[in-house]
Amino acid sequence: MHKKAYKEGLTMKKWYRKTVTRTIVLVVAILSGALLVTNLLSLLTLAGGMSLSQIQKMNTQSFEESEEFSKMVESYMYDVQEKLYLQNLFESDGAYNPKKLVDVMELSKKGKISETNLSGVTYTMEELVNWGETYSGTDNDNLYKQNGVIVCQKPDGNYYYYYTNDFFSLINAGKLQFQMGEQDRDQFLAGLQAGEFTTSGYYTFQITDENGELLYTDCWNFGQSMIEKYAPVGADNLLQVVNNNPQLNGRLTLVYDNIATALQTIYEDWQDYEGGWDYLEEGNTNFTYLYADESTKKVTTNKAEYANYADVKKSIEDMIESASKNPVKYMVIYPELKDFKTNMNVSYSDQWLNTRSYGYYSGGTKWKDVFAVAVDTKYPIQDQFYQTSIDYQNNIPQMKETLHFMIFSGVLFLVTVVWLTLGAGRKPQDEELHLLKFDSWKTEIAAAVVIFVWVIGSYFFFVAGIDGIHILFDGITGLCGSYGAVESDTFVPSSYVPNVYIQTLSLGESVGAFAYGAFTFTCFFAGYLSLVRRIKAKSLWENSLLRSFGIFIGKILRDVKLTKKTAGLLILYFLFQLFVLWDRDFFLVILLLIADAVLFYCMVANVMEKNRLRKGIQEIAAGNMSYQIPIDGLHGENKKLALMINGIGTGLNKAVAEAMKNERLKTDLITNVSHDIKTPLTSILNYVGILRQTDPADPKVQDYLNILEEKAQRLKTLTEDVVEASKVSSGNISLEYMDLDLSEMIQQTQGELEEKFEARNLAIVTDLPAEPAVVHVDGRRMWRVLENIYGNAAKYAMPGTRVYATLKTDDTKVRFSLKNVSEHQLNIQADELTERFIRGDISRSTEGSGLGLSIAKSLTTMQGGTFDLYLDGDLFRVDITFPRVKAKGNAAGVTEELAEKSSSGVS
Repeated sequence: MHKKAYKEGLTMKKWYRKTVTRTIVLVVAILSGALLVTNLLSLLTLAGGMSLSQIQKMNTQSFEESEEFSKMVESYMYDVQEKLYLQNLFESDGAYNPKKLVDVMELSKKGKISETNLSGVTYTMEELVNWGETYSGTDNDNLYKQNGVIVCQKPDGNYYYYYTNDFFSLINAGKLQFQMGEQDRDQFLAGLQAGEFTTSGYYTFQITDENGELLYTDCWNFGQSMIEKYAPVGADNLLQVVNNNPQLNGRLTLVYDNIATALQTIYEDWQDYEGGWDYLEEGNTNFTYLYADESTKKVTTNKAEYANYADVKKSIEDMIESASKNPVKYMVIYPELKDFKTNMNVSYSDQWLNTRSYGYYSGGTKWKDVFAVAVDTKYPIQDQFYQTSIDYQNNIPQMKETLHFMIFSGVLFLVTVVWLTLGAGRKPQDEELHLLKFDSWKTEIAAAVVIFVWVIGSYFFFVAGIDGIHILFDGITGLCGSYGAVESDTFVPSSYVPNVYIQTLSLGESVGAFAYGAFTFTCFFAGYLSLVRRIKAKSLWENSLLRSFGIFIGKILRDVKLTKKTAGLLILYFLFQLFVLWDRDFFLVILLLIADAVLFYCMVANVMEKNRLRKGIQEIAAGNMSYQIPIDGLHGENKKLALMINGIGTGLNKAVAEAMKNERLKTDLITNVSHDIKTPLTSILNYVGILRQTDPADPKVQDYLNILEEKAQRLKTLTEDVVEASKVSSGNISLEYMDLDLSEMIQQTQGELEEKFEARNLAIVTDLPAEPAVVHVDGRRMWRVLENIYGNAAKYAMPGTRVYATLKTDDTKVRFSLKNVSEHQLNIQADELTERFIRGDISRSTEGSGLGLSIAKSLTTMQGGTFDLYLDGDLFRVDITFPRVKAKGNAAGVTEELAEKSSSGVS
């Protein structure tokens, strides 16, 4: 009772290990993890592309001191430079000039337009814009065509280009003649015209004019040629320019590439130019700029009073002085870093380098201009600066709240993880480690299953179109700092709208992120808690595929003589299979390799298992019948064979043990019977000798005769017991079954042996049922069973004690039990008492043959009953059980008749 109460108290103390408690903690862990993900997503949405350090600074920084403000100013500065570049590109004398000459080769090489036709590959600006619009958004279908140009090589190694139609027109007119066989000529020209040959390497020929003068030594298809929407300035077509310009000879591909690049870039620039710059004009923005071009001595600005180049220095001083009196942020960039001036929170060197390295306008030359900007942070005009400032101020409280809630979720998540880690595999009622079935899976397989489920689940979340998850992954990049300083070659469009401070997470995105977080952390804890339990059970490595693979390789190496043939043949087969399938479908090859690996493992493992069976058979055949084949690692038929072989060894061991037991019993038979016969026989012989020396009239003679009769009767009884035991053992007796009341037979037996019990001062306590206890047995044999049981108690029970006889019945059974306390110490097993010639009196100083219980057990079994002995210290108990039958009228009479026959000596 106290032990139970102690366990219950211990369980109450370890309530944190209860299944209900751990389930609640696990649910809290999953939900807190999902909340952590949702709050992180919300924070990333509010903060846009900010890094973690930027988010932390928001609590103390104003918008004007933030990195976002600096990025917006920098973006506007880029827009100004872009505007200047586009004006320089498309305008002449301050206005758009559609007739402006553009030498494509010069533009490509030097990045500038001198409005001079230097290379011949020159077009007007209007032509390039229109041509670029046609080309834009196509897959070269409007720019190139196949087989449009034929290249001919002159004897001096230079080249001459023909349009394909012009080339064949000259051939048909006889002005170009091929000096080669007629059949080869026709075949070559047909292929050349169809575009089948890009080179003439299969033929040897010369091309002459109609007078036989050598013109070319070879010709071939150029391949893809440009569709010329416009002809170059001063020429009929591009081929004319290339053929007449030695610097372009053999460089038609370069000409085509430069034209294609110019068409694309000029048209894109034209779109930006046409887009307008109204948002930079005075009155439309809080941003003021002044750009002084030192080469042209001109000022570009959106403030009229700063337009005079002669007043640049004064204008900049006014801008700086205004910032000292009013909330104005400014920045002035000079050609030298030492002159850089600003009151903004920026890196001088980074900002100076970024502005100077803006490649579109500098044209690769050294930057010599002055660029000054200022932002009125009172924001009198409601432009983008104003709106972003409002969003910044409005979102700071929400961001703080989200950040605090995220921290709370993170702390709660960590606490639950620690809780679950400590309690993993433990129960409150004991200190044992309890593993789940999943924990018995191979470590790598379990991990792969968890990861596979997570990947598949994530895929379905993405397929479902949950925007929150896309925002989450995009936002993580921001936390990692990918939204750093703008690269020098990055152009921020003029319609710049910051990602920061203007977004909020929708309800659908929040629910989606929470659901995905819950799913992710469910998968995480399924794998993590199993990992913890494996670590605690020290099975992480023990139950890993890698270890199993190492053990398998070790077994192969140990049994290399047996496995090398099978392994070698399999490896050769796999190599042949790989060679045949190498250029086939990659996925199919991978599947076959996996199948081959499984086949290799199964076949080699089967060889090693067969070797284990062989070794076991050899051990048993050599006489080691106690050898048992280890069945760990055996599978299928090999395991069944191992169990059967082990059974053979066990059976042989039992047979040997039984044979040895029989030999021991034979020895005991000779020893015990000899002892039991010798004792009365010796007494008979002694008293016979005494009688011979005694006067027959002596009164003692009668006593001697009584002793002789007693000893002779004992010898007779022993002989009869041995004969009956022999008959019972061999089954050489016949049984005459009848229905009798076992209760009455027990009473008759007790009456017959009452004198023996009184002689040893033994009291019989009987508990018999009121109703008849009828059994179907051989009456005489049953009488002998009870007589032997009661006689055994009368001989060996401790004098002065009680003998308990109990008979109980139920619907199907009759059970008789006799209990007594042994006079002699019982230091043997209960089943040994039913063996022949075994007596409770080990010294064999009392009367008895030691066959009584053996005979009783054999007769009980032969009649369909059970006979059991129980020893508990010196307490001896016999239990006999028979099937019960319904009582018949003559059962009592039969019992009395059997008792009379038994008392008269009938056996």
